[in-house]
Formats: sequence, C-alpha cells, structure tokens
Amino acid sequence: MKQLCTLLFVISTFTGLAQGQFSPFDEPSDIKTEASLVAEVASTAPGETFTIAINLKHQDGWHSYFKNPGGPGLALAFDWNLPAGYQLKKLHWPTPHLYTSGTTQFYVYENQYQLLADISSPVTAKVGEQANISVTPTWQLCNETGCDQPVSEELSFSIPVNDSQQLLPEQATFFKSARSKLPKANKQWDVTAEINKSNLVLTIKTKDGSIVNLKEVHYVDNLGLTDPEQKQSLEDTGESYILKAALNEDATPGDRLTGLLIFENHDGVEVDLALAGNSSGTGITTSTGSNQGHGRQDEAPTEADIAAAAKLYDADQKIDFVLLDGTKEKSHSLATALGFIFIGGFLLNLMPCVFPVLGIKVMGFAQQSGSEPRKIKIHGLVFMMGLVVSMWVLAGIIYTLIFAFGRDINWGEQLTSPIFLAALIMFLYLFGLNMAGLFEIGTSLTGAGGELQSKKGYSGSFFSGVLTTLIATPCSGPFLGSVMGFTLKQPPFQGMIIFTVFALGISAPYVVLAFFPKLINKLPKPGAWMVTFKQVMAFALFATAAYFFRSFAKITGTGGASWLLMAVVVIGLAAWAYGRFGTPYTPKLKKLVWGFGFPLLVATGAFLMTKSAAEERAPTPPLTGSSWYPGVVELNRSKGRIVWVDYTADW
Repeated sequence: MKQLCTLLFVISTFTGLAQGQFSPFDEPSDIKTEASLVAEVASTAPGETFTIAINLKHQDGWHSYFKNPGGPGLALAFDWNLPAGYQLKKLHWPTPHLYTSGTTQFYVYENQYQLLADISSPVTAKVGEQANISVTPTWQLCNETGCDQPVSEELSFSIPVNDSQQLLPEQATFFKSARSKLPKANKQWDVTAEINKSNLVLTIKTKDGSIVNLKEVHYVDNLGLTDPEQKQSLEDTGESYILKAALNEDATPGDRLTGLLIFENHDGVEVDLALAGNSSGTGITTSTGSNQGHGRQDEAPTEADIAAAAKLYDADQKIDFVLLDGTKEKSHSLATALGFIFIGGFLLNLMPCVFPVLGIKVMGFAQQSGSEPRKIKIHGLVFMMGLVVSMWVLAGIIYTLIFAFGRDINWGEQLTSPIFLAALIMFLYLFGLNMAGLFEIGTSLTGAGGELQSKKGYSGSFFSGVLTTLIATPCSGPFLGSVMGFTLKQPPFQGMIIFTVFALGISAPYVVLAFFPKLINKLPKPGAWMVTFKQVMAFALFATAAYFFRSFAKITGTGGASWLLMAVVVIGLAAWAYGRFGTPYTPKLKKLVWGFGFPLLVATGAFLMTKSAAEERAPTPPLTGSSWYPGVVELNRSKGRIVWVDYTADW
C-alpha cells in the first residue's frame, strides 16, 4: 500500500510538472511587488532617444537592493531584449534609502520607485514599424525577519516609429516625480579624497566657500569598495567636513571613484572622481573634475563610438605580442605545436576533470593483472582508439562549422551550451551512483560466457576513451590555449594531425602500462580493496559534476540551477528504484512495475526538469562603458589612451 501511494504521488507530481505547475522554488502565494513598464513617449523617431520607467512597488515592510546592496543581498539586475540597432544608453538608479540591521548598513528601495532607462533608436529605423522592448528585472525582497527567493518578471511593450518623437502629456507628472528621486549632478560641493591605509577619506566643502551645517552624510560607492559593517564617521573642521569610510579588506580602487553622497534630507549627489598620483606615495589622491575622455562606467558607448570603432577593427589582422624580454612573439610552427600538444595531453591526466577516468582505468588494469599480455595490450590500444576517434569526431564537427557555415568556433565551445552541460552533469552523476553501488548495469550478463565478457571489456576501454575526450576539453586551457588557437586556424588536414597527437598524448600513460605488464604487476592484486576504491572514485565523479554545474549555473542563473538540482534529486530516485527492484532476484511483476516502470516514469520527470533548466538564462547586465565592443581597443589607442584589457574565460 505504501508503494502504491508513493507511485500515485509521483504520478500526480509529474502531471503537474508537465502542465507547468511545479517549481523547485515557488514564489510565495502573496504577491509583494507590482511591476510595470511606463513609456514617456507615444512614438519615437529614427536616431532619437526616449525614456522608459521600470516601475516597481513593494508592499509595506519589504525592500529590494541598490546596485551596491551594502551588506548581504542581491542587487537589482536587468536582462534586456532590444530590437536590432536599439541600445540602452543609460540606466538611472534613484537614490537609495539607508537601512541599518545590527551593525550592517544596507542600501535599499522601499515602497514605490522607478528606474529610468534611456534607449536610443537607430538611424536606420523604418517609419511605420513597431519596436518591441522587453526587460526582465530580478529583485530580492527582504524585511526585518528574512528574505524571499529572488523574483523575476518579464515586462514588455511596443513603441511605433514615426517621423517625429511624440511625448505623452499624461505621463509628464509621473516622470518629473521619478527624476526628482535621482541623484543630482554635483554643482555645490568640492570633494577631494585619499586612501589612507584602510580608510577612504573624503574632504567635503562648498565650492563658493559658504558655511553649511551638515549633521549626516553617507558615501555609497558604486563598486562596493567600502565596508558596510563599519560605521562611517563625519568630522566638522570648521572649513570643511571629513568623511571616513573603512575599505573592504579586498578592495582594489581603480583609476576612478564613482558613487553617491547621501545627505540627511535624503538628497543624493553624484560623485565622480578622477584619480591623480600622490607624490608622497602613501595613498591615492582624488579630486572632482573632468573625466578626461575615459567615459563613465555607468554609461554605455554611444552609437558614434561604436561606428568609429568598427571602422578601425580588422578581425583578420594579427596583433603583435611583445614578450617580457622585449622581443616579439613568434608564431607557432607545426612541429612546435605537435610537441606542446603532446606534452599538454600527457599532463592533462593530472587535472581534476580527467582524474576520475584515470582512477577507473587504473582499477581496470588491476583487474587485468595476471591476464594474457596480449589482451592487456589490446585494452590499451582500444582505449587509445576511443580517444582518437572521439577527438576526430569533435574536431570534424568544429571544422565543419568553421568552413561550411563560416562560424568562428573555439575549442571547448560545446561547454557554453547548457544542454550539453546538463547532459554531461546528469551522466557523470549517474555514473557516480553506479560506481557507488546504488545500482548495477548489465548484471544479467554475468553468466553469458567469457567471449561476451571479453567484448564488453573492450567496449568499456573504448568508452573510457570517449568519456575522457568529453570531459578533458575544459581542462586543456592552462596547457593548450595558444596551441588550440593555432590549431583551429590551420587547414583541416594539419589540424586533424594536431588533434590526433593530442589524443595520443592523453592516452600515452595507459598505453605504456599496457605494453609493459611488469608495471601492471606492481599494482595490488584484485580483491576487496577494489570495491572501496570504486566507491571512493564515485565521489571524484560527483566532484566533476559539481565543477560543470558551476558553469551551468553561470549560464542559466538561479532558476536553471534550481531546476537542475531538483532534476538530479529525481534522477537519483529513479536510479535507486532501479537498483532496488531491478535485480534478477526480484519477482517478475514487482520487477516490471517498480524496477522498470517506476524508474522510467520518474526519469521522464527528471528529463522534463532538465529541459526546463537548460532553457533558463541568467540576467544579462546592460552594456556599460567598460564593456568590449569591436574596435574599442583600437579606438582608445588612436586617442592616446592607455588600455587595460582584463580577458578571462569561464565554463
């Protein structure tokens, strides 16, 4: 009876899932926020800029967070979906409220407020068309007792394109009120700053030398450099005010300091400080002034900037790299590439991604200890062929996309696909459960004869080579980044040779063990230790799945991550049921229902949840002045500016 109730519960659960009624983190039943988009114009015109408001209204007692939340909290984030050519010029954040909990200072929004977004229409916009504007804000609501799960809601509207832009008179009061809540440009205050040891020290006085009575001033840095857990102090020297704010331990101020000064009447004043050198060398001195053409970090590049940069950008031009000794980097030769890629493939066996497969193969060699040398050698060669063939298939797909479809494909790009990552995570997790002993695959074949076992063993060696190829690509970067870049620019024949040598480098340790049986004989003889070793290696596979989960969560955000975690739990239930009731010793009917039917039903639910997880996307921050666009480096260098490029990869 208990089993029947369990089955009915699972069926009802996944029926709801198929109808879109199940979520791993359901929103609370009481809606605490009303969200809407409000346009200031009835229509736009080609080349014009118009403003929309993201209007959020929280219920009393709840608050969300400024772009610098202060203490722990999720800042407001926005995922924009704009038509081709339309650009987010600037997102205006209203002055936040100061909210203190214990000793921690938070910067929050309460009740109703608006974030104003300036959007430019392209000069190529056609009169008569409709521009569909969409944005998905994500916010986290908190009150005195705790916080809710983050909430997202897609907002959209359509705006017609006419010969001239037309304002909506009925929205004039609304937008006037919204703009009154924005920080003001700094016209009254002369602000200088220095970093003195672990403190940011701001000196504030009026530009005309008049005396004012300030009782409270708080500095909010846009980049979160200050420590919200330490109270800021304000000192009146008679001629000026000294505001001290403790820096975070890991704070690394850049060449600009941007933020807000919030006064006791909740007036916010923008602070934009260009850094200048300090002759004493003991700190960094800053002062208000022009930005010297560097562009504010909260402003997107203009359409003119992007157009000018595009004229200077040449994707086919090779950039000269200068090494530390002053010499220019020489391009790789084919022989050099082959040498580096073989060594890199060999060393790849020590990386965390490949280590679980290494353990599995070592255990396989231990099982083969005492077998015929010829069979051991064949196992090593079959493993090598699994690596080589799967590497050929992967390289063939990449070259097909590059040369047949004109796509610029990079090594490991499959790891930017949430579908591929989700499938790999689920496979590694199930493989780990299998090694941990939760279930066994193929137990019915144990008595099928020596010949079938031999074939199965060779298939296992080949499959291990394929698996190694799948999970080795993200770990190849530290060794093979530049060589892979060189490889993908070569003709297909030379590229396939390099990929082949890469596979040979990975498989080299196993082939050496296979061809020198004396090394295998030094391994412990098969015994009970192998069961323990196998179970321990399951945790290495779980760790590998967790490694890839981080990349999956980066792409899909909290929504996708939570769906996939629930799918992992559900597929674990299916694996447990199969291992518990799918054995040869289970009665036939019970085995059919609980060993096969129930796991299949549950696994179907896990598949649907995984599909939903892969379709989620993390919110994309709006384009800012520090973002890359084609030709931005060339454009800034042409103006004599120093360019710092922070180039990273994450998967």
